[in-house]
Amino acid sequence: MRKIIFLPEQKLLNRIKSNDRAVLGELFVRYKKLVASYISKHGGDPSDAEDMLQEAIIVVWQKACSGKFELKSKLSTYILAIVKNKWSAEMRKRSKFSPELPQDISDGNPSTLEGVIKAEEIATVRKALDALNPICKELLMLFYFEERNLRDIARILGFANPEVAKSKKYQCKKSLETMLKQQTANAERRI
Repeated sequence: MRKIIFLPEQKLLNRIKSNDRAVLGELFVRYKKLVASYISKHGGDPSDAEDMLQEAIIVVWQKACSGKFELKSKLSTYILAIVKNKWSAEMRKRSKFSPELPQDISDGNPSTLEGVIKAEEIATVRKALDALNPICKELLMLFYFEERNLRDIARILGFANPEVAKSKKYQCKKSLETMLKQQTANAERRI
């Protein structure tokens, strides 16, 4: 069995800064077990762990190449902190997007009824989001579901600055609220 010899962390960072893409494999091998262990203990599977590790490596790469990055802890600690934050955000996003529908709504149990109502509310919001123009839909998804900041949203959507993104978010939110009111009024008329 071959023994893997890892480079010291500072050498890894120097290779990243010099844009040595060969170090990606070493980062992946080095931290795979650490991340897989954390993700499996917190409700994820091996593919989730790989995704989270890839995202963490991208963050490390971007920070190291920015020239402003100073590692003040072990690289493993830093990567695990990124994974924890990203996994928490992913779990929040999953809980918002995948409501569990109750299996039996005929038993009169209030908790089951609440589940049906919540699922209907989520379906209504999804329908209204789908009716928005694509920029508004993407902006609201980035802000509320992916919990991105306005600076990131401005960069992703090509706005001039975060203030423009903030103004557009306000307009899009108002449009969504108007659509939701219309859908609610239409639903009440049908009853």
